[in-house]
Amino acid sequence: MEKRWYVVHTMKGQETKYLDGIREYVTDEADEAFMMINEKQYKHQGRWEAERENLFPGYLFVATDQPEDFDRRLRKKYHPLKLLTFDDEIKAIRPEEQAFLRRLGGEDHIVRYSEGFKDGDQIVVESGSLKGLSGEIRKVDRHNRQAVITVSLFGRETNVTLGLGIVKSV
Repeated sequence: MEKRWYVVHTMKGQETKYLDGIREYVTDEADEAFMMINEKQYKHQGRWEAERENLFPGYLFVATDQPEDFDRRLRKKYHPLKLLTFDDEIKAIRPEEQAFLRRLGGEDHIVRYSEGFKDGDQIVVESGSLKGLSGEIRKVDRHNRQAVITVSLFGRETNVTLGLGIVKSV
């Protein structure tokens, strides 16, 4: 059975530092700490270049079967970091949310840059993490090679911007 995913709130911009420390000092062989990575394309000096960033700034994820034990170890090493709680109870993200994020980011938790084309009013995604998820796309910015989708975490919907290049219209 797949481990449930829990969320750690960190300071924006400090995610990599905390992730490295959590992996080294907090996780044990049964835990996995990770950040959802988003691949995008940016124009730099007239050329498109790939860049990776945290999909959820200020948040890290932990896959564990023992959330209370993990939280105790996390607080001991990195107070005031802790697993997110609701009504003073540690809560995993919902199974359907976890399944969607796993589908989007794969085993390595990287949301790959996608490419596709426009067929009339429809967007057809041929490659990348958005392949097969055209119906999830809320908005496309062809100029900046980005698409907006809505992602649910703890039942709250948030828009995230993912890399999507529309290479042609038919």
